Amino acid sequence: MYYTTQPGDSLYTISMQHKTTLQHLININPQISNPNMIRVGEKIEVGNPWVLNPWRGNEWRMGMEEYQKGIEEYRKGRAEYRKGRKEQLKYKKR
Repeated sequence: MYYTTQPGDSLYTISMQHKTTLQHLININPQISNPNMIRVGEKIEVGNPWVLNPWRGNEWRMGMEEYQKGIEEYRKGRAEYRKGRKEQLKYKKR
C-alpha cells in the first residue's frame, strides 16, 4: 500500500496515521536517503494492511487488561447483589 506525501507531512506523522513505526517505514523505503527530508508528492510504501501491525500486540494486551477489570467489577457487583438479596429475603420472611 502506498501513500503520496502532502505538504507538512513527515515520516513520523505518516507512521502515526498508518499505525506503524517510523523504523518500519524507513526499512521498507530504501529509496529515501534522508528520512528527515521527504518531498511533496513522493510515493511512500506504508506496508501491507493485512500484515500484523507491530503495535497491535500492545493494543490487544491493554484491551485484555480492561476486559479482566470489567469481569472483576461484574463479579463484585453480582456478589453485592446476592448479599443484598439474601438480606432482603431474610427480612421478608419475618
